[in-house]
Amino acid sequence: MRDADTLQWREIRSLDQLVALQEQWQALSQLCQADMFNCPGWLVHWTNQFWDKHCELYCMAGFANEKLVVLAPFYTRRSAKLLGIKQLFLLGQGEPEHAEVASEYPDVLLNQDYQAEASKVLIAWLSKISFDVFFARAVIEQSFLHQLFNNVPNIQLAEARRYSLEVKPWSIKQLSRNARSQWRRADKALAEKGAEFRWLTSSEIEQYWPSLVAFHQTRWQNKGKLGAFSDQRFSQFHQQFRQQHPDSVAMSGVFIKQQPLALNFYLLEQQKLHFYQSGWDEKQFSQCSPGFALHVWSILNSKAVLYDFMMGATAQSYKAKFSCDETNLVNMSLINSPWRIRLFKLVDKIL
Repeated sequence: MRDADTLQWREIRSLDQLVALQEQWQALSQLCQADMFNCPGWLVHWTNQFWDKHCELYCMAGFANEKLVVLAPFYTRRSAKLLGIKQLFLLGQGEPEHAEVASEYPDVLLNQDYQAEASKVLIAWLSKISFDVFFARAVIEQSFLHQLFNNVPNIQLAEARRYSLEVKPWSIKQLSRNARSQWRRADKALAEKGAEFRWLTSSEIEQYWPSLVAFHQTRWQNKGKLGAFSDQRFSQFHQQFRQQHPDSVAMSGVFIKQQPLALNFYLLEQQKLHFYQSGWDEKQFSQCSPGFALHVWSILNSKAVLYDFMMGATAQSYKAKFSCDETNLVNMSLINSPWRIRLFKLVDKIL
């Protein structure tokens, strides 16, 4: 440990300054074994799509002998409505809910040798930032971000779970009893219809992407919701990410005569397969459970080490039926200006 060392701290207030650190940022994220949602390849792309005139960067960087060892990339977004409520987020979160790209497991990147000094400096620095509300979604309970905010007065924590499993030892036997029965019925029904499971090539991902979008949108609109793909920014984000990082995406599907019944879209990070988006034909094939069957097939036929279902509810999540390892997550919120929030809600209601 190097707690006695003094780091050189630099506050970064522009995206250009932050992007200039991209090489060191990537090296630090690798040292921290950070999930891809905390890496520059994802977050710089996120800023290109969702940054606007209402956003202001507040990023603190710590250096040891000119080497980046701490990076805390926060920003504020001011509401365009009257009174302009100012919200604090980490980069990658805070875009409009209907366009949310679900950057999960946000964290401050940290070389553990400097944790004690970083904690003191960052807590003092954050206390000087003017904001009304702070939000962070799907934060790993053991993360440095959670440690920073856990003892802040009035912080609100809502529990959630990350569901993941190791691919190599997993088998059908690890499904719950009811899920095994569901798998046998689905497997038989799909086989009788001549269904084929397969991983898609890069060109096939683009070919069948509109089908994934249509499946997804139909399902959510039937629930009276817009669906993520209703927002052009969400669609553009993923289109550009697929084009710029083709080795970081994957898709599996189940087909009958080249017609998709279900499609799963994944983000691929080294040996981790993050289940990110899906859709299936609910109108014609829901009785065959093609979405569930596709998960089973994808796990059994994945070359990844970890199959990550990402965040789910703490109870009654379908993800639990796969006998996943569960990691504690928290959704954090902090109202820093209660009187402004009350006034904002009152004015917003009147208008």
